[in-house]
Amino acid sequence: MREYIKEYQKMRENHLKDWGYYADPIDWQEFEESNKRIFEKYLTDSKVLSDKVLRVKLYSSLLLDDIKYFAYYVAFLNGDYKQLNNALWQIGREKLIRGGLLASGTIYTDGILRGLFTSFACNDFSVIPSFIPKDLPLLKGTYYPENVINLLHALYYQEEDRLSESIILAQQFLDKKKRTGMEEFSVRYFISLSRKDVVGISEALQSLCIAYQRRGYPFERIDKCFADEVHGLYRLVKYFDHSMFEKVSMPSHKTFLQDFEKWQVRNQFPQGQQFYIYPQDMDDANKMLTNGLPRIYVEKSGRDLVIDDDRFAVDLSQLI
Repeated sequence: MREYIKEYQKMRENHLKDWGYYADPIDWQEFEESNKRIFEKYLTDSKVLSDKVLRVKLYSSLLLDDIKYFAYYVAFLNGDYKQLNNALWQIGREKLIRGGLLASGTIYTDGILRGLFTSFACNDFSVIPSFIPKDLPLLKGTYYPENVINLLHALYYQEEDRLSESIILAQQFLDKKKRTGMEEFSVRYFISLSRKDVVGISEALQSLCIAYQRRGYPFERIDKCFADEVHGLYRLVKYFDHSMFEKVSMPSHKTFLQDFEKWQVRNQFPQGQQFYIYPQDMDDANKMLTNGLPRIYVEKSGRDLVIDDDRFAVDLSQLI
């Protein structure tokens, strides 16, 4: 995708101009050199080696995060949709791991939603039970992620009564709250999906592409070039109802890659795999990505429910 490649290269040059060095790798050699620097500077200390919980937190925030722009850049530069599918898998996993490790004042954050939707874009729906466990209580619906999770939970576990309650809460959110385009049309999409409203789904997906480019801080220009999450929502329709998926209109917008979706059809919607396998001395990164995601647990914080990020970190550390 030309616009993404252009923005990536511009981002490199801007960083050089502002800070005197390139922050983002231009090729595989620079990428691996960057990983090596991070690993040797932060992840070989005796304290890190002896503390598994600290180790997974640093691996997540430093090493795994280092791939986020580079993976898409490489796939677009090569025009390789298989690479892109694998990049979506790894970036989706990284977002979810980070979301589970970071404490937040609300139970679900934008980051976790982005991780789920990015995973869906490479046909990986196995992440749902880990981050939307069956015993999750109905959330208040105060914020848009809570409404999205309520509706997705009810659909995934096929709970009609809960679905009805979730739709009511979501509609109240739309009626009463001031919201951004991403917030409004994400909720509208899930209401339409719940009602099997093909027209509503199609309109919400198109509107989400437009809203994707209008996002403000902390999103950069490069973040608005490729609507990976909208691809995930488009593919989620197929997961729930293949016949309905065939009736939904594919978004027509420069952030949505229709050729990638045609590639998906030709290749029978393959699930993504690990994009980059780390060398042996960094094998903990491979284990964090591939050994399965621990499920989240929630706890009370005042009147609100939050994710028990300490437990998530411990459970993740046991995987390595």
